[in-house]
Amino acid sequence: MRQTCSVCIFGAGPAGAATAARLNDLGVDCLVLDRPSAKKNWGGESFTGSIREPLKALGMWEDFCAAGHVAGYEQRTTWGAPSSTKDSIFNRYGHFWHVDRHRFDDGLRRAIQARGIPILSYQSLDELRRRSERWCVRLDHDGEVSARYLVDATGRACAVARRLGARPRLYDRLIAFTAVVPRNSEFNHAMIIESMPQGWWYAAPVPQGHVLAFFTDADLATQLPRSMKTAAANSAFTPVRNGQSWIPVGDACAAHDPLCGWGVFRAMTNGVRAADAIATYLKNADEAPLENYFELCREQFTRYLEGLSKHYSYEQRWPNAPFWRRRSETWRP
Repeated sequence: MRQTCSVCIFGAGPAGAATAARLNDLGVDCLVLDRPSAKKNWGGESFTGSIREPLKALGMWEDFCAAGHVAGYEQRTTWGAPSSTKDSIFNRYGHFWHVDRHRFDDGLRRAIQARGIPILSYQSLDELRRRSERWCVRLDHDGEVSARYLVDATGRACAVARRLGARPRLYDRLIAFTAVVPRNSEFNHAMIIESMPQGWWYAAPVPQGHVLAFFTDADLATQLPRSMKTAAANSAFTPVRNGQSWIPVGDACAAHDPLCGWGVFRAMTNGVRAADAIATYLKNADEAPLENYFELCREQFTRYLEGLSKHYSYEQRWPNAPFWRRRSETWRP
């Protein structure tokens, strides 16, 4: 079966869905290729109130509010200084949202399918090459997609970027050990963050219970229960030059430490920006918006590393512990 489109998007997560929805709204035909992963994401995640912005811009906000995610009004933190509590009433973006990621991602897929955007599942990417002015994508031995432009929204795997010779720069080896446990009513609307010598803990209520996560470096993780799931949580950036007719978005472009709390927000907002740049390029052959997108991503990631380094520096109780000693060094883009 042969499919033809202007833009082929690899990945149906937040970045891919936002890019597809925005392109569709701009009148650019696209399709999404989604490779189901045997390793599911870790179930629960917290978004700041700023998630409202991209969801409203894409017409997805009302469905998100009706999906049963948990409002978070309190953040309790033990990190470097005595324990502290912050109330969402003082946050300009309002309260947190503690979400079931499976439910959230499914909602995004439904939203783009409702726009008439095809989502095609595949198992193997057999060929990816440029022919004249179009990309030839061969899938599962007999499927083929022809597109003018490609988007890599495959997350930290960077499947398209790696296939095309780009190499993400990894800044650490942070991983998450996670589990969902029965809800503790004492913390119905509270997120907990607590540091310890080997890393840090996170806990938050989600629709299906309470999600617990311990973050540490991969080489330091030796004694945690095998019943907990693991997920990559490292910081990474994929340097890409303009003029190659493909673009990375979301974690495939810039992956963030969950401590910052806005990885999904940035994935979706930059997905919208990428779509705007692609649409302009396809219509006018104007590459300036694409170059602006790449430069913005580089600048954002530089500021992110500076902020992350500063936040980790607040914890000074275990300067000789490997986890904290590594983060006492300044990350450079």
